[in-house]
Amino acid sequence: MSIEPSNRTAALAGVWCAIGTIPYEAWEQHNKLASVTSHNIAFAVFAIVFLIVPAYFLVLGHGTKTFDTTWFLQREERGRYLVVVKRMLSWFFAGGAVMAFISLLLSLGGYREF
Repeated sequence: MSIEPSNRTAALAGVWCAIGTIPYEAWEQHNKLASVTSHNIAFAVFAIVFLIVPAYFLVLGHGTKTFDTTWFLQREERGRYLVVVKRMLSWFFAGGAVMAFISLLLSLGGYREF
């Protein structure tokens, strides 16, 4: 099964990242990891699950061709680049909107440390 990236899948990747970031940060503050290595491993797992894999498959796309070094001189290459930029903007804006909404809900609800 091949996942075809689109603006919708990019927005879903942004929502997934936002939903995973807030609990991870709360967990990290509550659990004050003893060593730098354990902190780095926890962050790497978080980044792989909530950031890198969704961005690769849902925003950039597995089958996306690489761009030439002179992509800005060729009309077709500029068009392909613009499509990827639009997906990245969808990812950032959807994630930012969801994160702002969740943060607002948590601040209105009297959120405290775990």
